[in-house]
Amino acid sequence: MPNGVRCGVEECIYNSDYACTAESIEVMSNGNDIVGTTKGTRCATFEFEKHTNRHGEIVR
Repeated sequence: MPNGVRCGVEECIYNSDYACTAESIEVMSNGNDIVGTTKGTRCATFEFEKHTNRHGEIVR
């Protein structure tokens, strides 16, 4: 992955200190009418990383 690809999704397995570590990424449209904004796009490379909730339980 080129330097400079930032990720603000802390729950993604490829996020390492707000840098994307995926070998490649795929960004797609959400399929709505607001593609001209960040709300109208999504990262198809996203994979959820295991986290613990406030009760100490692992969630996936």
